[in-house]
Amino acid sequence: MPATKEDAAAWVQKNLEGWPKITLALATQLVEKYGHPEEAGSRQIAWYGNTPWKRTVLRRAEPPHNFPRAHKDILEQTVNYRVPPEKAGDLLKYNGSLVVDRTLGELSVHCDSEEHNMLTLNLADDIVKGERNVEEALTYHAQVIRGLETHDPQAYAQKLKFKPGQSADTADPSDEAPLLRHLGE
Repeated sequence: MPATKEDAAAWVQKNLEGWPKITLALATQLVEKYGHPEEAGSRQIAWYGNTPWKRTVLRRAEPPHNFPRAHKDILEQTVNYRVPPEKAGDLLKYNGSLVVDRTLGELSVHCDSEEHNMLTLNLADDIVKGERNVEEALTYHAQVIRGLETHDPQAYAQKLKFKPGQSADTADPSDEAPLLRHLGE
């Protein structure tokens, strides 16, 4: 359940003492939007099933990332999404903050805001569907970021343009290794 701005600020102040300022500000926004996290520890807080996300994790650590501009990758968000094996390499070329888990059928992204995560996932979806190649995605990503910096609303960063799947539909447990299957006979 969403929290009031005052409740969110109080929860963050009480539970995230000593966290970096940028992370505290984002934590307050997330608590206001999604309510108190379901998990809270000294290194991260997490929400589960906070639509459209399967999982949202805000971390205390601030790993640096320089694309498209220098920032800290503090917010990881995950959706159920099947990535064909032949597209995984293109996604990694496009953005090192994407994490493909074929077995679980998940696609995760970590950046510094929900807007940036939505943008990255939407462009990843374009690449998987063949609507953009890696270079086109990189160029468009930078254009959208510039638009956001100049306070020009950008649809690709406002909501997911695809509907995340269900775990049963996106998971790919693969096949048993032929040698092991043969030896088991």
